[in-house]
Amino acid sequence: MGGIIQESRAALSRYTRAASSESAAEVPSRVAPREALEVARYLTDMTAQLEAMAVAARLDLLAYFLSMAKAEGELFIRGNAQADGSGAESGEIGPVDPEADSDNPLD
Repeated sequence: MGGIIQESRAALSRYTRAASSESAAEVPSRVAPREALEVARYLTDMTAQLEAMAVAARLDLLAYFLSMAKAEGELFIRGNAQADGSGAESGEIGPVDPEADSDNPLD
């Protein structure tokens, strides 16, 4: 469990350093910095794992909220990776259709 927390803190630290060093002139307002995309990908992956654990434990409401957080992360990544040109073409994120690959029992 300590490794996950350390990885999260390291990713957050990288994002914070990058965000403080970049000016508004360097990064267009609609494009997230690469570090933000890395953090969003990591959080989305972790949220998917937590959602699976909540489903397995029959914690339906918690699983629902985690699935919503995962969906928000995927939307952020799709929207910003396409503008950035990274990740979207490589298929890192699943289908856009919310009905596809949904194993949430509340759907």
